[in-house]
Amino acid sequence: MASIFLKPNHPPHYIEAIEVYRIAPDTDSPTKLRIASGGAGQSGLIRTFAEGFIKHHVKTTGAAPFAIAWMASDTTMSFNSLALKAVDMSITYHPVAEKTAIQQGIADRREYIWRDHWMLVGPRSNPANLSTTGSPSIYDLFTQLFRACIETQNAKIPIRFLSRYDKSAANIKESNLWTAIGQTPWSYPHSSWYHTYVDFPFRALEVAALLGEYSLVDKGTWWSVEPWIREKLMVFKLGEDDEDDPLLNPAHALVSSKSDNKELAHEFVDWLTSEDGGQEVARTFTKNGVVLYSAAPPRKGLLSKPKL
Repeated sequence: MASIFLKPNHPPHYIEAIEVYRIAPDTDSPTKLRIASGGAGQSGLIRTFAEGFIKHHVKTTGAAPFAIAWMASDTTMSFNSLALKAVDMSITYHPVAEKTAIQQGIADRREYIWRDHWMLVGPRSNPANLSTTGSPSIYDLFTQLFRACIETQNAKIPIRFLSRYDKSAANIKESNLWTAIGQTPWSYPHSSWYHTYVDFPFRALEVAALLGEYSLVDKGTWWSVEPWIREKLMVFKLGEDDEDDPLLNPAHALVSSKSDNKELAHEFVDWLTSEDGGQEVARTFTKNGVVLYSAAPPRKGLLSKPKL
Protein backbone atom coordinates (compact mmCIF):
# COMPACT_ATOMS: atom_id res chain seq x y z
CA MET A 1 0.00 0.00 0.00
CA ALA A 2 1.11 3.58 -0.47
CA SER A 3 2.72 5.28 2.52
CA ILE A 4 1.50 8.63 1.21
CA PHE A 5 -2.00 9.92 0.49
CA LEU A 6 -3.28 10.40 -3.04
CA LYS A 7 -3.99 14.06 -3.65
CA PRO A 8 -6.47 14.64 -6.51
CA ASN A 9 -4.68 17.70 -7.89
CA HIS A 10 -1.13 16.57 -7.13
CA PRO A 11 1.10 17.15 -10.19
CA PRO A 12 2.80 14.04 -11.65
CA HIS A 13 6.06 13.17 -9.91
CA TYR A 14 9.03 12.68 -12.24
CA ILE A 15 11.05 9.48 -12.09
CA GLU A 16 13.83 8.84 -14.58
CA ALA A 17 13.40 5.67 -16.62
CA ILE A 18 16.11 3.02 -16.36
CA GLU A 19 15.30 1.64 -19.80
CA VAL A 20 12.94 2.61 -22.63
CA TYR A 21 11.74 -0.12 -24.98
CA ARG A 22 10.92 0.36 -28.66
CA ILE A 23 10.43 -2.17 -31.45
CA ALA A 24 12.47 0.12 -33.68
CA PRO A 25 15.30 1.30 -31.37
CA ASP A 26 16.55 4.04 -33.68
CA THR A 27 13.19 5.79 -33.85
CA ASP A 28 11.97 8.58 -31.59
CA SER A 29 8.54 7.08 -30.83
CA PRO A 30 6.86 8.66 -27.77
CA THR A 31 6.72 6.94 -24.39
CA LYS A 32 3.09 6.11 -23.62
CA LEU A 33 3.38 3.71 -20.69
CA ARG A 34 5.57 3.88 -17.58
CA ILE A 35 5.95 0.70 -15.53
CA ALA A 36 7.36 0.47 -12.00
CA SER A 37 9.05 -2.86 -11.30
CA GLY A 38 12.14 -4.30 -9.66
CA GLY A 39 13.72 -7.67 -10.37
CA ALA A 40 11.57 -8.39 -13.44
CA GLY A 41 13.11 -5.35 -15.08
CA GLN A 42 16.62 -6.49 -14.24
CA SER A 43 15.99 -10.01 -15.58
CA GLY A 44 14.70 -8.64 -18.88
CA LEU A 45 11.11 -9.87 -18.50
CA ILE A 46 9.63 -6.36 -18.61
CA ARG A 47 11.51 -5.70 -21.87
CA THR A 48 10.12 -8.88 -23.42
CA PHE A 49 6.59 -8.03 -22.28
CA ALA A 50 6.88 -4.46 -23.56
CA GLU A 51 8.25 -5.33 -26.99
CA GLY A 52 5.68 -8.11 -27.42
CA PHE A 53 2.78 -5.83 -26.53
CA ILE A 54 3.94 -2.96 -28.77
CA LYS A 55 4.14 -5.35 -31.74
CA HIS A 56 0.71 -6.75 -30.90
CA HIS A 57 -0.85 -3.30 -30.58
CA VAL A 58 0.63 -2.01 -33.82
CA LYS A 59 -0.42 -5.15 -35.71
CA THR A 60 -4.01 -5.26 -34.41
CA THR A 61 -4.80 -1.53 -34.45
CA GLY A 62 -2.58 -0.12 -37.18
CA ALA A 63 -1.43 2.57 -34.76
CA ALA A 64 2.05 4.05 -34.86
CA PRO A 65 4.73 2.40 -32.69
CA PHE A 66 5.31 3.82 -29.23
CA ALA A 67 7.68 3.25 -26.33
CA ILE A 68 7.28 1.73 -22.88
CA ALA A 69 9.55 2.83 -20.02
CA TRP A 70 10.73 0.79 -17.04
CA MET A 71 11.21 2.63 -13.75
CA ALA A 72 13.33 0.59 -11.31
CA SER A 73 11.34 0.29 -8.10
CA ASP A 74 10.80 -2.06 -5.18
CA THR A 75 7.29 -3.03 -4.10
CA THR A 76 6.74 -0.20 -1.58
CA MET A 77 8.22 2.42 -3.90
CA SER A 78 5.89 1.18 -6.66
CA PHE A 79 2.80 1.90 -4.58
CA ASN A 80 4.06 5.40 -3.84
CA SER A 81 4.86 5.96 -7.53
CA LEU A 82 1.26 5.11 -8.39
CA ALA A 83 0.01 7.55 -5.75
CA LEU A 84 2.32 10.29 -7.05
CA LYS A 85 1.16 9.69 -10.67
CA ALA A 86 4.75 8.95 -11.63
CA VAL A 87 3.86 5.70 -13.39
CA ASP A 88 0.89 4.31 -15.30
CA MET A 89 1.12 0.86 -13.78
CA SER A 90 3.27 -1.26 -11.51
CA ILE A 91 4.25 -4.87 -10.97
CA THR A 92 4.21 -5.79 -7.28
CA TYR A 93 4.41 -8.89 -5.08
CA HIS A 94 2.29 -8.26 -2.01
CA PRO A 95 -1.38 -9.32 -2.38
CA VAL A 96 -2.65 -7.68 0.82
CA ALA A 97 -0.97 -4.34 0.07
CA GLU A 98 -2.19 -4.51 -3.55
CA LYS A 99 -5.79 -4.89 -2.43
CA THR A 100 -5.28 -2.00 -0.03
CA ALA A 101 -3.98 0.11 -2.93
CA ILE A 102 -7.28 -0.54 -4.69
CA GLN A 103 -9.15 0.51 -1.55
CA GLN A 104 -6.99 3.62 -1.24
CA GLY A 105 -7.96 4.62 -4.77
CA ILE A 106 -4.42 4.78 -6.16
CA ALA A 107 -5.10 1.83 -8.46
CA ASP A 108 -8.33 0.60 -10.01
CA ARG A 109 -7.30 -2.75 -11.46
CA ARG A 110 -5.25 -5.68 -10.21
CA GLU A 111 -4.46 -8.82 -12.19
CA TYR A 112 -2.31 -11.89 -11.50
CA ILE A 113 0.39 -11.94 -14.21
CA TRP A 114 2.98 -14.58 -13.36
CA ARG A 115 4.57 -16.59 -10.55
CA ASP A 116 8.13 -16.11 -9.37
CA HIS A 117 9.60 -18.08 -6.47
CA TRP A 118 11.74 -17.21 -3.46
CA MET A 119 14.94 -19.09 -2.70
CA LEU A 120 17.01 -19.37 0.46
CA VAL A 121 20.64 -19.31 -0.65
CA GLY A 122 23.96 -19.31 1.13
CA PRO A 123 27.66 -20.13 0.84
CA ARG A 124 28.55 -23.53 -0.61
CA SER A 125 30.61 -24.29 2.50
CA ASN A 126 27.29 -24.10 4.43
CA PRO A 127 28.79 -22.92 7.75
CA ALA A 128 25.33 -22.98 9.38
CA ASN A 129 25.08 -26.67 8.51
CA LEU A 130 21.58 -26.24 7.08
CA SER A 131 19.81 -29.44 6.11
CA THR A 132 20.49 -30.46 2.52
CA THR A 133 18.65 -33.79 2.63
CA GLY A 134 15.03 -34.65 3.25
CA SER A 135 12.40 -31.95 2.90
CA PRO A 136 12.88 -29.39 5.68
CA SER A 137 10.40 -26.54 5.62
CA ILE A 138 11.59 -22.99 5.12
CA TYR A 139 10.71 -22.40 8.79
CA ASP A 140 12.95 -25.31 9.84
CA LEU A 141 15.79 -23.84 7.80
CA PHE A 142 15.36 -20.35 9.22
CA THR A 143 15.34 -21.83 12.73
CA GLN A 144 18.57 -23.72 12.01
CA LEU A 145 20.08 -20.56 10.54
CA PHE A 146 19.05 -18.48 13.55
CA ARG A 147 20.67 -20.90 15.99
CA ALA A 148 23.90 -20.99 13.98
CA CYS A 149 24.02 -17.19 13.78
CA ILE A 150 23.50 -16.85 17.53
CA GLU A 151 26.13 -19.47 18.36
CA THR A 152 28.78 -17.81 16.19
CA GLN A 153 27.94 -14.13 16.66
CA ASN A 154 31.11 -13.56 18.73
CA ALA A 155 33.30 -15.83 16.62
CA LYS A 156 36.14 -14.54 14.44
CA ILE A 157 34.11 -15.38 11.34
CA PRO A 158 30.42 -15.21 12.32
CA ILE A 159 27.58 -16.67 10.28
CA ARG A 160 25.42 -13.86 8.91
CA PHE A 161 22.22 -13.24 6.99
CA LEU A 162 22.00 -10.44 4.41
CA SER A 163 18.71 -8.52 4.29
CA ARG A 164 17.98 -5.98 1.58
CA TYR A 165 16.22 -3.98 4.35
CA ASP A 166 14.53 -1.65 1.87
CA LYS A 167 10.77 -2.41 2.07
CA SER A 168 11.12 -4.51 -1.06
CA ALA A 169 9.09 -7.68 -1.57
CA ALA A 170 12.21 -9.65 -0.60
CA ASN A 171 12.63 -7.66 2.61
CA ILE A 172 8.95 -8.08 3.50
CA LYS A 173 9.05 -11.83 2.81
CA GLU A 174 12.17 -12.54 4.86
CA SER A 175 10.78 -10.40 7.67
CA ASN A 176 7.64 -12.55 7.63
CA LEU A 177 9.76 -15.69 7.81
CA TRP A 178 11.77 -14.40 10.77
CA THR A 179 8.67 -13.37 12.70
CA ALA A 180 7.06 -16.74 11.88
CA ILE A 181 9.76 -18.42 13.96
CA GLY A 182 9.46 -15.79 16.70
CA GLN A 183 12.45 -13.62 15.81
CA THR A 184 12.89 -9.96 14.85
CA PRO A 185 16.64 -9.55 14.39
CA TRP A 186 16.25 -5.92 13.25
CA SER A 187 14.73 -4.89 16.60
CA TYR A 188 16.57 -3.26 19.47
CA PRO A 189 19.14 -4.41 20.28
CA HIS A 190 19.97 -5.04 16.64
CA SER A 191 21.41 -8.51 16.00
CA SER A 192 25.00 -8.26 14.84
CA TRP A 193 24.56 -11.20 12.48
CA TYR A 194 21.69 -9.49 10.63
CA HIS A 195 23.42 -7.61 7.81
CA THR A 196 21.20 -4.83 6.49
CA TYR A 197 22.22 -3.96 2.95
CA VAL A 198 19.99 -1.57 1.00
CA ASP A 199 20.29 -2.13 -2.74
CA PHE A 200 18.54 -3.72 -5.70
CA PRO A 201 18.53 -7.53 -6.09
CA PHE A 202 21.57 -8.05 -8.34
CA ARG A 203 23.97 -6.08 -6.18
CA ALA A 204 22.58 -7.51 -2.93
CA LEU A 205 23.12 -11.08 -4.13
CA GLU A 206 26.61 -10.19 -5.32
CA VAL A 207 27.50 -8.86 -1.87
CA ALA A 208 26.09 -11.98 -0.20
CA ALA A 209 28.33 -14.09 -2.44
CA LEU A 210 31.40 -11.98 -1.73
CA LEU A 211 30.85 -12.02 2.04
CA GLY A 212 29.71 -15.63 2.29
CA GLU A 213 26.31 -14.77 3.78
CA TYR A 214 22.89 -16.39 3.58
CA SER A 215 20.06 -14.46 1.94
CA LEU A 216 16.60 -14.64 0.38
CA VAL A 217 16.40 -14.00 -3.37
CA ASP A 218 13.91 -14.57 -6.15
CA LYS A 219 14.53 -17.20 -8.82
CA GLY A 220 14.50 -14.60 -11.59
CA THR A 221 17.39 -12.74 -10.00
CA TRP A 222 19.32 -15.94 -9.22
CA TRP A 223 19.45 -17.03 -12.86
CA SER A 224 20.05 -13.53 -14.22
CA VAL A 225 23.21 -12.59 -12.29
CA GLU A 226 26.77 -13.28 -13.37
CA PRO A 227 27.69 -17.00 -13.19
CA TRP A 228 30.48 -16.45 -10.65
CA ILE A 229 27.91 -15.32 -8.10
CA ARG A 230 25.97 -18.59 -8.35
CA GLU A 231 29.25 -20.51 -8.22
CA LYS A 232 29.92 -19.12 -4.74
CA LEU A 233 26.45 -19.89 -3.42
CA MET A 234 24.00 -22.78 -3.29
CA VAL A 235 20.21 -23.10 -3.04
CA PHE A 236 18.81 -24.60 0.16
CA LYS A 237 15.11 -24.13 -0.56
CA LEU A 238 13.14 -23.12 -3.66
CA GLY A 239 9.47 -22.19 -3.74
CA GLU A 240 6.90 -24.04 -5.83
CA ASP A 241 3.68 -23.08 -7.63
CA ASP A 242 1.43 -24.20 -4.78
CA GLU A 243 -0.56 -21.14 -3.71
CA ASP A 244 0.01 -22.13 -0.06
CA ASP A 245 3.79 -22.33 -0.44
CA PRO A 246 5.32 -19.53 1.70
CA LEU A 247 8.06 -19.16 -0.94
CA LEU A 248 5.67 -18.52 -3.82
CA ASN A 249 6.20 -15.00 -5.15
CA PRO A 250 3.05 -13.95 -7.06
CA ALA A 251 3.35 -10.97 -9.40
CA HIS A 252 0.36 -8.70 -9.99
CA ALA A 253 -0.12 -5.78 -12.34
CA LEU A 254 -1.77 -2.68 -10.90
CA VAL A 255 -3.17 0.04 -13.15
CA SER A 256 -3.01 3.60 -11.82
CA SER A 257 -6.39 5.19 -11.25
CA LYS A 258 -4.96 8.52 -12.47
CA SER A 259 -2.97 7.41 -15.51
CA ASP A 260 -3.13 9.71 -18.53
CA ASN A 261 -2.90 6.58 -20.68
CA LYS A 262 -5.34 4.41 -18.78
CA GLU A 263 -6.97 2.90 -21.85
CA LEU A 264 -3.62 1.71 -23.19
CA ALA A 265 -2.59 0.48 -19.74
CA HIS A 266 -5.72 -1.66 -19.52
CA GLU A 267 -5.11 -2.97 -23.03
CA PHE A 268 -1.58 -3.94 -21.94
CA VAL A 269 -2.93 -5.81 -18.91
CA ASP A 270 -5.50 -7.56 -21.14
CA TRP A 271 -2.59 -8.74 -23.29
CA LEU A 272 -0.53 -9.75 -20.24
CA THR A 273 -3.34 -12.01 -19.05
CA SER A 274 -4.02 -13.53 -22.48
CA GLU A 275 -2.84 -17.10 -23.06
CA ASP A 276 -1.18 -16.32 -26.40
CA GLY A 277 0.26 -13.02 -25.17
CA GLY A 278 1.81 -12.31 -21.80
CA GLN A 279 1.11 -15.75 -20.37
CA GLU A 280 3.02 -17.39 -23.21
CA VAL A 281 5.94 -15.04 -22.47
CA ALA A 282 5.85 -15.92 -18.75
CA ARG A 283 5.84 -19.65 -19.50
CA THR A 284 8.78 -19.50 -21.91
CA PHE A 285 11.05 -16.69 -20.68
CA THR A 286 14.53 -18.07 -20.04
CA LYS A 287 17.91 -16.97 -18.76
CA ASN A 288 20.99 -19.18 -19.07
CA GLY A 289 18.77 -21.92 -20.48
CA VAL A 290 16.45 -21.97 -17.44
CA VAL A 291 12.76 -21.03 -17.49
CA LEU A 292 12.49 -18.40 -14.76
CA TYR A 293 8.79 -18.03 -14.12
CA SER A 294 5.42 -19.78 -14.25
CA ALA A 295 2.25 -18.46 -15.83
CA ALA A 296 -0.47 -17.18 -13.52
CA PRO A 297 -2.98 -19.75 -12.22
CA PRO A 298 -6.42 -19.98 -13.87
CA ARG A 299 -8.20 -16.70 -13.41
CA LYS A 300 -10.98 -16.60 -10.83
CA GLY A 301 -12.15 -14.14 -8.24
CA LEU A 302 -9.86 -11.34 -9.48
CA LEU A 303 -10.84 -7.71 -9.59
CA SER A 304 -12.44 -6.95 -12.93
CA LYS A 305 -11.56 -4.21 -15.34
CA PRO A 306 -13.29 -0.95 -14.33
CA LYS A 307 -15.24 1.25 -16.66
CA LEU A 308 -13.00 3.94 -18.15
